[in-house]
Amino acid sequence: MYIHEMIKETNRLRDYMTPENDAYFGEMVRSLRASSLGEAKGEEVLLGLAQEILTAQNNNRPIQELYGESPKAYCAQLVADMSIRQPRSMKDKVKYYTMIPWVALTWVFFIMMLTGFFSKWFGGDLTYTRISTATLLLISLGSILLIELMTRFLKPESKKGRPAETVKATTKEMGIYLGIMAGIVVIGVLLVIFLPAFVVSPWDSLVIFIVGLAGQRFFFLRKPRGPKQVAHN
Repeated sequence: MYIHEMIKETNRLRDYMTPENDAYFGEMVRSLRASSLGEAKGEEVLLGLAQEILTAQNNNRPIQELYGESPKAYCAQLVADMSIRQPRSMKDKVKYYTMIPWVALTWVFFIMMLTGFFSKWFGGDLTYTRISTATLLLISLGSILLIELMTRFLKPESKKGRPAETVKATTKEMGIYLGIMAGIVVIGVLLVIFLPAFVVSPWDSLVIFIVGLAGQRFFFLRKPRGPKQVAHN
């Protein structure tokens, strides 16, 4: 769908909104069109929001229940999430939080493959690696927390221009994340005693690495079928 088509469809949907919902959506339009989102992406988001609002309206759900009291605040958070590629729908969240440990474990087995083949390359025997299920679980959960820490606290806008209350809240939130990470490490160490371990050869690691890469491309990096390429007037 082209930009002018999305704008036309958005305006058509606005004709069916109640005055209150239309006024609320109007604030969203002004906020997103003045944001850092590109024109095509901004109109795509606005069209999706208009469809959501009409669906909620038909189900007699208040618009504030969906987006909160302030449309400007919601749009600011929406733009911030999109700038760091944070997922918003449940489907996207499941995909996102599955992808992180998948990628982490894929490269763990790549490292195990390299270390296993090193001795063979230098004239020795293949080195087999013994790894605990608890270690794999620890890597999976730890990778998610690490990415969350990086995306939430290391982005440029999180370091400047914030009021003292926000800084205090962010510091507290970071402390919670670090505490969770420490707890996962302790639990992981304890689970080593109870969960089984297994031995993998370098060839096993190579196969797992190839499957992991193929899975990343097929499940996570495949572009969804979307609208036609946007044409500018």
